[in-house]
Amino acid sequence: MDFVNDVIAWKRDGHELDAGRLRAFVDGVVNGSVPSYQASALLMAMVLRGLSDTETVELSRAMVESGKMLDLRVVRRPVLDKHSSGGVGDKVTLVLAPLVAACGAVFGKMSGRGLGHTGGTLDKLESIPGFRVQLPQGEFVRQLERIGVAVVSQSERVVPADRILYALRDVTGTIECDGLIAASIMAKKVASGTAALVLDLKVGRGAFMGDLHHARDLGRLCRLIGDFYGRPTTCIFTSMEAPLGRTVGNRLEVEEAWQVLRGEGPEDVREVTLNLAGALLALSDLGVDETEGRRRAEAALADGRAAEHFERWCFVQGGRWKPGEFHRLAAHQTRASRAGYLTGVDAMAVGQAAQIAGAGRRRIDDTVDPAAGVLLERVVGDRVDAGDALAAVFSRDPARRAQAAAVLDRAFTIGEEAPQRGRLMLGRMEVEG
Repeated sequence: MDFVNDVIAWKRDGHELDAGRLRAFVDGVVNGSVPSYQASALLMAMVLRGLSDTETVELSRAMVESGKMLDLRVVRRPVLDKHSSGGVGDKVTLVLAPLVAACGAVFGKMSGRGLGHTGGTLDKLESIPGFRVQLPQGEFVRQLERIGVAVVSQSERVVPADRILYALRDVTGTIECDGLIAASIMAKKVASGTAALVLDLKVGRGAFMGDLHHARDLGRLCRLIGDFYGRPTTCIFTSMEAPLGRTVGNRLEVEEAWQVLRGEGPEDVREVTLNLAGALLALSDLGVDETEGRRRAEAALADGRAAEHFERWCFVQGGRWKPGEFHRLAAHQTRASRAGYLTGVDAMAVGQAAQIAGAGRRRIDDTVDPAAGVLLERVVGDRVDAGDALAAVFSRDPARRAQAAAVLDRAFTIGEEAPQRGRLMLGRMEVEG
C-alpha cells in the first residue's frame, strides 16, 4: 500500500515512472492488491502530468504481459489487422476483412462493442442471425488458415489490465490521455497476435479527436509501440465531420457494407476501404506495394470475389446472411425546413440520435436493438427543397424515437450556396524502414 502511495506521489510531482513501477501498478490492478481508488488516483496523475514516450511503451508492455498472448505464427502467414479510433457510420471492417482475404492475404481481428455515439463491429456482426463472435482460440486459428478471415470478441484472458483500467477511466474522467489511449490500443493488438496493423484515425466532429494535430500525436505513439514490438504500423487519417456512408445502426450498416462489397454503395465508404486495403496488402506477404494492393482490391470488389468471401465468412462463423431480410421498425422522418443546399451533417448528433433510438449503449452492459438506427436520405452538397426528407430514424420504442428525432432534427444545416467538398483522406504516416 505504501509503495503504491509512493508511486502516485512520484507521478503527481512530475517524475517519470520506470518499468518496475509501471509493472507493479499493472500487476496490482489485475491481482486486486491495488484498490480502485489508488488506481484511479494514479490514472489522474498520468492525465494531468502526461506520459513520456518511454512511459507509454513500458505501460503497453506491462499491459501486454498482464495476460495471455496469442501466438498466431502457427498460421504460417502474417495476420493483418485494422483498428479504427471510432466514428459514426464506420462499417469499414465489414467490407475490409473479406476484401483483404479475397485478395489472398489473412485478416484476423479481435474487436469490441460500441460505447457512446460510436458503433462497434461486434454489435454489427451480431445483427446477422446466428453469427458467433466468440470462438475458441483453436477455432479462430483454423478459420484463419481455412478462409483467411475471422473477426471475434476480445478474450478476457488477453490484456485483462486494459479491461479493468478502461472501466476506471470511463467513470473517473481519465480517458483523455494519449499515452493511455495508445497503450490500450496497441497492447491489445500485440497480445492478440497481430503481425502488421493499419490504424484508421478519425478526425472531426464525430470522432474522439477533433483535429489532425491530435490525431498525429496519437498515431506517433502507436507507431512507437508497434516499432518496439516489431509490428509494422501504418496510420491513415480520415475525416469524421459527417457520418461515413448513409447508415448508422447495426443491421443498417451491414446492409450498406454488402452494397459496397457488390461494387455499389456510398463512394466515401468505398474510398476509405480501398485506401486501408492497399495499405494492409502492402504489409502482407504478397509482395505488392500499396498501388498494386489497391488495384487488386478494386478488382475483387468488381468481380464479386469480395462479396463471395463475405458470404463464406458469415457461413463459417454461423451467420445466416440474407440481404434485405430484416424487419424495418417504425420511423420518424426529418425534413428540410427550407430550400437550399445541405452544407453540413453533424456526425456527433447523428450518432447520438442512433444511440438514443437503441442502436448504441451508454453503459457497456446495455443491450442494443439491431434494427434501430438512422438512414440519411441526403448528404452534404445535395440540393433540397422545403419538405424534402433528409433522414429517417428507426426505433421500436415511440418515446425513444421521439427523443432521437429531436436530436436528429438539429443535425442538418442548409445554406444558400453549394458547399465545397471537404477532404475525406487527411493524410498518413508511413511504416518506416
